[in-house]
Amino acid sequence: MRDRKLGSLVGGLAISAALVLSSGPRALANDDSRSRCRSRVEKADAHYRDELREHGKHSAKADEARGKLKEELEKCWADDHIWYDPHRREWRTDRDWDRRYDWDHDSDHDRDRDDH
Repeated sequence: MRDRKLGSLVGGLAISAALVLSSGPRALANDDSRSRCRSRVEKADAHYRDELREHGKHSAKADEARGKLKEELEKCWADDHIWYDPHRREWRTDRDWDRRYDWDHDSDHDRDRDDH
């Protein structure tokens, strides 16, 4: 009887150890991927906002920067099926940035100038 309990305990510990060891690196890799995603999205968003302020919402430069930001959101989605919303400072699990992302965030400061 005692040998069975000891065997069960050792078996349980071995399974637990295997689960802990196998999930660790994946979680770290996922954190790294999300950190890179967040950084890329924040940088692309800042560039987009700069182009909006400098050249206006309908300028070619703003369109190009918007396209780059969308590319970064697509990359995040392709890598982890998640994307970072820099305005809400939250991760989103639905591929809905076309509807949910605030493209006109800070629009009070945007000048809609197409003369450049």
